[in-house]
Amino acid sequence: MGIQSLTRRAKRPLITGVVALTIATLATSLGGDWMARADDSSPSTLPNTLPPVSDPAAPASPEAAFAIPGDGEAGVAWAAPRTGDPGDVNSYVVTSVPESGTHRVEADERHLVVDGLVNGSVYVFSVAAIGPAGTSTSTAANRVMPDEGQSVTVEQLEKLDRFVQEKFNKAHSRFQGARGKALSTFEKKRGSARSNFEQHLGKAEAKFEQAQGQARAKLEAARGTPRFERVHAQVTEQLENAEKRLAAQVAQLEERLREQLGDLSEGLRERLTELHEKLSGRLAEIRQQILDRIQHSGEDRDDHEIVRERRQDSRGDDREDDREDDRLPEPVRLQTAI
Repeated sequence: MGIQSLTRRAKRPLITGVVALTIATLATSLGGDWMARADDSSPSTLPNTLPPVSDPAAPASPEAAFAIPGDGEAGVAWAAPRTGDPGDVNSYVVTSVPESGTHRVEADERHLVVDGLVNGSVYVFSVAAIGPAGTSTSTAANRVMPDEGQSVTVEQLEKLDRFVQEKFNKAHSRFQGARGKALSTFEKKRGSARSNFEQHLGKAEAKFEQAQGQARAKLEAARGTPRFERVHAQVTEQLENAEKRLAAQVAQLEERLREQLGDLSEGLRERLTELHEKLSGRLAEIRQQILDRIQHSGEDRDDHEIVRERRQDSRGDDREDDREDDRLPEPVRLQTAI
C-alpha cells in the first residue's frame, strides 16, 4: 500500500497541489485575486515485501528417495513432493541406471520392490512424479548393490515410507511455524510504522488547517475596510509559507516511512532466508539419518533410536526459532514540527 492509499483511506487530500487549491477556494469566498499553483507529481509507492509466486506447469519432484539392497532385487521408497496440491500427482515412475525397466506406482503408494537385478552390480534408482500437467524432474536415491544374503520386504519399505514422511513433515511444520511467526511480527511492526505515519501526518495537517482558520478570521475582520488589501497580501504570504512547510514535512514523513518499511522488508527477507537455510540443513541431516538407518538395518536397531539421537538438537532448534523473530527492526518514532 503506497502513501497515496494511506492518505485516501484517511479521507485526506494529498498535500502538494491540493493545498494551493484550498487557498484559492478560501480567497474566492472572501474576495481577492488569488493564484493557485498545482503540482501534478504523484508520491512514489512503498517497496514490495514479498516476491510473487507462480505455480509450475508440471508437478514438483519427490522431496527425497532412498533405496535398500536385496538379493537380486532392491526396494525404493520416497517422499512426496512438498509443493503443489496433492491432485498435481496421480502416479510415480521409477527408473534406474543401469536399466532395470520402467515401473509406475500409484500416487498413494510411495515404495516399490524391483526384482530381476544382477547381484554385485551398482544401481542408482530415480523417481519422478507424474500429473495431468506433465512429469517432474527425477529425484535420485542412494546407490545400492544387490547381493546374496541381503533382503528387503514390503514391510520394511512401508516402515521406511512412514518414517521418511514423518520426519520431513515435522521439519517442514517447524519451518512453517517459524515463517508464520516472522510474517506476523513483520505485519505488526509495519502496521505500527504506518499508524505512526498517519498520526504525524494528521498533526501536520491540523496545524495547516489552523492557519487556514486564522487567515479566514483575519480576512473576515478586514472585509469592507481600507486595510483589506494589506491583510489580504499578508495572509496570502503566510499561507504560501505554511504550504511550503507542510509539503516539506509530508515529504519528510513519506521518506522516513519508506525507509522504515524498507528496513522491515529487508529484515524479513534475511529472516526467511535464514529459515530456508536451516530447513535445508535439517533436511540434509534427515537424509543422512535415514541413510545411516538403512546402512545399519541389519543390526536390528530400534525404529526410533535415530530419532532419540537427534531429539536434543531438535529441541534446541525449536528454542532458537522462538528467539529469532525478535530480530526484525522496530519502527522508529517519527518526529514532526510545522
